[in-house]
Amino acid sequence: MKESYTNELQKLYDDERVSPFIQEICEYYASSRDYEDGSYIEEIEPREIVEPVYILFFLQRRETLLDELSYVKKKYPALFEAVSDLHEEILIHMDIRSLESKSSQRLVAAMDGKIASAQIFDKIEELADRYDELSEALDPFYSWLHSFS
Repeated sequence: MKESYTNELQKLYDDERVSPFIQEICEYYASSRDYEDGSYIEEIEPREIVEPVYILFFLQRRETLLDELSYVKKKYPALFEAVSDLHEEILIHMDIRSLESKSSQRLVAAMDGKIASAQIFDKIEELADRYDELSEALDPFYSWLHSFS
């Protein structure tokens, strides 16, 4: 990982203004840039699953999380560079239903159609309501998702 990412990540983790969910997203996108050759496959969930999951959870608290990313942009510009495409995609979709639909369809395709969009929406809403911190909801979601594999 680039040294600028590493330095900023260390500071980001100590910054109380940034939620663990946004910290995780920043780390994921910054570190995944180092895995362009596909070597990340054994270390993390496939992009086809992770990226739509992040978007779907992000949309549960869109305004608050967009504010956090704006703060990251000002305070940690190298890290923001890694998440700028995600930030832009969320910003341009004022009607979040189309982005939710697109992201859930990507996830359905990644799961070879073994799960329906409605099930995904229901589970994400349930977990987002149950957990104050979205990063804590990710592991139960992935466990649930893998029960369909």
